Amino acid sequence: MNILAIETATEFCSVALSLNGELFERSRLAQREHAELLLPWVQELLSEAELRLGDLDALAFSRGPGSFTSLRIGISVAQGLAWGAGLPVIPVSSLQSAAQAAVNRGVKAALVALDARMDEVYCGRFRLDEGGLMQPEGEERLYASGDIRPEGPGHWSGVGNGFERYPALSLLGEQMEAVHADVSPQASAMIPLAEHWAEHNALLHAAQAQPVYLRDKVADKPA
Repeated sequence: MNILAIETATEFCSVALSLNGELFERSRLAQREHAELLLPWVQELLSEAELRLGDLDALAFSRGPGSFTSLRIGISVAQGLAWGAGLPVIPVSSLQSAAQAAVNRGVKAALVALDARMDEVYCGRFRLDEGGLMQPEGEERLYASGDIRPEGPGHWSGVGNGFERYPALSLLGEQMEAVHADVSPQASAMIPLAEHWAEHNALLHAAQAQPVYLRDKVADKPA
């Protein structure tokens, strides 16, 4: 598939374009610059690949979890582009794309912890399958930084900025095989995950591009 991927779940902003297996990418630590960077980067990548937006098969977007504001920016841009070009969209977990990005570091079992502020982290566990994709083990959840423990057999590696921002996770990292606190969700890592998702699910209409915040569930009270 020819896919454009947009990732804005954290301070790290990235856009990637896959054309017949060739990858074009833009990325940088952006802080609050996501809105200014995305559309120029999309235009640059399409120009490099000599494509029009409508020539793509789908547009992949980071569904989160992550920063409320930056997620909304990324999803709004993805919806606008997809709607205008008549493209379907594919949701990709930001935690799973961080785990997938860590595969390049030799990671086979990833405990991903992304800073959610307020001494909390967005967390997910992923293990590499035979096809080279990081697959989830259990649900993605919001945790207090001191409540996370590796679960299940295997040599776990820590992935994500939570491991450098919270002392409890730094201590946990000392018990793990390795820690890659500098690895963030990346648009390039979204591409194989989006292709896999598309093989097993119906592609979504642009209106169905919605964020997953996780924190909303914590606020719900039992009936």
